[in-house]
Amino acid sequence: MTTSDVLALLVLAGLTAYTVLGGADFGAGLWDLTRDRRQRDLVVRAMGPVWEANHVWLIFVLIALFSGFPSAFAALSRSLTGPLSIALLGIVLRGAAFAFRQYGAPHGGPPVRGTALWGRVFAVSSLVTPFAFGAAAGGITSGTLRANGSAGFIAPFLQTLPLVAGLLAVAACGFIAAVYLTTDADRNGEPELVARLRVRALASGAAAGAFALLALPLLPGAFLDQLPWPAVAVSVVSGALALELMRRKRFVLARVAAAGAPAGLLAGWAVALYPWALPGEAVLSPAPSATTGLIVGVLIVGLLLVIPSYVFMIRVLRAH
Repeated sequence: MTTSDVLALLVLAGLTAYTVLGGADFGAGLWDLTRDRRQRDLVVRAMGPVWEANHVWLIFVLIALFSGFPSAFAALSRSLTGPLSIALLGIVLRGAAFAFRQYGAPHGGPPVRGTALWGRVFAVSSLVTPFAFGAAAGGITSGTLRANGSAGFIAPFLQTLPLVAGLLAVAACGFIAAVYLTTDADRNGEPELVARLRVRALASGAAAGAFALLALPLLPGAFLDQLPWPAVAVSVVSGALALELMRRKRFVLARVAAAGAPAGLLAGWAVALYPWALPGEAVLSPAPSATTGLIVGVLIVGLLLVIPSYVFMIRVLRAH
């Protein structure tokens, strides 16, 4: 295994962390559309400690790509300008709306005028952002993107595969969030909320599976030939197991299994693409070997510092 392969694995690890942890945050915002006050309070308690910290994983991925695979980063930046701009706008609006809504609804007091509007901005942004990320992944998979961006900013992502991939991303985020929130509600002793979230977890999990099946015949033949079916099997088994555990009300175990579904799917997608960044257009060409080795060392040291700090932060903030 070369240093380039190690760097690619680190990028995949960061992307997986953002998909699972950040996806749970996006999904929590999505369920905020229900306007259930108790559920909203649960979302705030669950997201409060981590909603900013989870974007560390996105920054990690961008820095690793920019530093380790500069030509691929440039090609992806040009070809994905449309969906990534939408995702960036969604992230900014979502964070601002979450903060403004909380300041506009002081604990124990009446909400300030405009708070409901910020709540809707938060919820809609939580839907749009994962959809844009999913559409970007679908656009890459389709093989229609061009490294110079000549295919267009939006048109390539209005095809069937990117649209289905966007819906799959939204459903997967909703599923992970519903499973996690169900666990939190169960710990808090809120049986009515547990029942509602459990139904939403089962429904969104089934929807995610349906979109995944719908996307399968849309995949290009060259991509299917490279698809690692063991990774797909991990995703399918994890998702099915999580649904069964939710049905049996084994919420803590379901939380673990739910994370395996998008993680396995993402791993399979990445392996099928490798070493391409854009199929037929741009390869993950690494920086000079000396530079790549240094980048790998810095990223590993960074992970050794960030991961324990992240876990400690969650434990401390969740305890209060």
